[in-house]
Amino acid sequence: MHYIVDRIESGIAICNCMSTGETMEIKASELPPKTKEGDILAKDGGKYVYDEELSQKRLARLRERVDRLFERQSSPS
Repeated sequence: MHYIVDRIESGIAICNCMSTGETMEIKASELPPKTKEGDILAKDGGKYVYDEELSQKRLARLRERVDRLFERQSSPS
């Protein structure tokens, strides 16, 4: 399963399961070093690992959405 890190506060990461949408809490100490909001993690052998490929794809999709949004707002009516 893959999880998106929504936020990290007070040593707890609030994550959303990508397949079920379920929200869960994970101790920040169980996450890879330098984990940040928006990262995608996979659980592998009882450990959480950073999924660089999925994280980069998600970031690219979000950037495209923002770009399209601002193109629409700045185009003359």
